[in-house]
Amino acid sequence: MIKGLYTAFTGMEAAWRYQDVLANNIANANTIGFKREIAALAPLGDVLISQQAPVPAPLPARIQAVIGQIGTGKFIAEFATDFQPGMLRQTGQELDLALTNGFFTIGSSTRDATGNLSYANAYYTRDGRFQRDADGTLVTAEGYHVLDTNGQPIRLPGEPVTITPDGIIRDTAGQEIATLRIVDFAPGALLRAGEAHFQPAPAQPENQGQPPVGGPGLRQGYLEFSNTNLVEELTSLLAVQRVYQANQAVLARLDTTLDQAAGELGRL
Repeated sequence: MIKGLYTAFTGMEAAWRYQDVLANNIANANTIGFKREIAALAPLGDVLISQQAPVPAPLPARIQAVIGQIGTGKFIAEFATDFQPGMLRQTGQELDLALTNGFFTIGSSTRDATGNLSYANAYYTRDGRFQRDADGTLVTAEGYHVLDTNGQPIRLPGEPVTITPDGIIRDTAGQEIATLRIVDFAPGALLRAGEAHFQPAPAQPENQGQPPVGGPGLRQGYLEFSNTNLVEELTSLLAVQRVYQANQAVLARLDTTLDQAAGELGRL
């Protein structure tokens, strides 16, 4: 019975943590460039159930037969990010950009001991809502600088620009201004650093980012929306809630049974 309590509790804990993941996915269904999270459930080890003879003897001698096994619940083995592309929507805005492959490189500036600016703290994102700041520098909606292939911010002219599918920025005369740094990573090499921002895992230095195979496929005047499927997430959320409620009912029933057994034992 104690094993049953533990099994029900671990099932409730796994469902509760999975529910948090699903709720976050649903909350970011309209976040530009958001990639949903998925949780992998794994079972804990099974325990053998044996039939024992009620005699005062060592345990190995009392076991007459193994009659089955019982699970001890489930747990969240890992959280992973689903990097499948989201839907592209046309906005017509000059500095709204969407990618087919790879990630934009953005960064916040810091000054070293000599006063020089450094952009070593790089992030990677599919959120292409860019704009000019007061100095004409290309920045994200959060104010991060969008970096070029040299890891430096990009200064734009006051006139409209054209951006090619390879990320080359040109002015109205066709002169090249800069090239966006767009890189891709191996699966599992990026960790979430915000709703739509990522950083390399500790075992993956930043310089392991490589140009996307087949090119970035950049589209100017488009944005990539979240890859969250609301119908799928809501269906999963309902299923997880039912699992939680079922384990809660089992836990309550076992607790009542234990209480009754303790009361009966006290009267003997």
